[in-house]
Amino acid sequence: SQGLHSHVVRDAGGDFMMLLTSVLESAYETIEAMKARVVAERLSEEVDSVRKLQESVIPSDLPKINGYSIVGRYEPSEIKVSGRNPVVMAGGDYYDSFMLNDEMIVLLVGDASGHGVKACMSIMTMHTLIRMIKNEQYPDAAEFVSAVNDRLCTSDIVQDEGGFITLLYSMLNVEKHQIEWTCAGHPLPLLQDLATNEITVMGDEDDVGLPLAISAGWPYEKMVAEIPDNSRVLIYTDGLEEAYPPSGDALLDQFGVKGIIRGLQESKDLSLDAALDHIFDLSSDITEGAGRHDDTSVILIERKD
Repeated sequence: SQGLHSHVVRDAGGDFMMLLTSVLESAYETIEAMKARVVAERLSEEVDSVRKLQESVIPSDLPKINGYSIVGRYEPSEIKVSGRNPVVMAGGDYYDSFMLNDEMIVLLVGDASGHGVKACMSIMTMHTLIRMIKNEQYPDAAEFVSAVNDRLCTSDIVQDEGGFITLLYSMLNVEKHQIEWTCAGHPLPLLQDLATNEITVMGDEDDVGLPLAISAGWPYEKMVAEIPDNSRVLIYTDGLEEAYPPSGDALLDQFGVKGIIRGLQESKDLSLDAALDHIFDLSSDITEGAGRHDDTSVILIERKD
């Protein structure tokens, strides 16, 4: 029949042989699956190497101060690869905290544009600058961030392909219970009153400057606020709020600041670590198992006399 002829050919010896389409298709699919596994394994190995480099600048211990508790957390982004479990990606997020003197502590979170090696190297460049520049020369948060920005504007590592870094740099005076911060293209902090469970955005969007490494000499602004007793302050990167379901809209259906506020309010009676667990879980749940597409860094501070 015509259908049979389409699957029958003659070999060199003149004999007929049957070519089964299903066998060929199965072989092709097997080869493609093997290729995908090899690519995924190589990607995973490369990502692991970069991620270890990135995580080397994230502090394992945060300063311990009377009257305050501080916790931080970094979680990498995840992507689906060929139907496998999500692959953990390397990115450009990090957080840091260190003492300037007996009264002043630095708290910061940063986020380099993009993912992979370039984003990682951008963050490491900024981390090195922040630790090298003497804060005594720049006691003002805005002046310090301006100095870091001017140096990053000359960095080929950061500026290649239009790269930039967002940063929230803050200095907390633990004696005066006063925090000052400068925001370079970054989400503003959130202040939570544990007595009333009211949460407010700290600062004004008008005072948020450009991300770093875009414009040398940019006039960054300093913001100042008191930290009341029995309160918490959250500083974070946008990966936390930008989580969204794979079937949804990246803007309309994201976790958002409202989701973060809900997580803080629901966890006000929990420890700081447990509160972060809850907020991160809520942010991850909205992705329906796909994982957050952007890595996330968070610092949560609590004042309790």
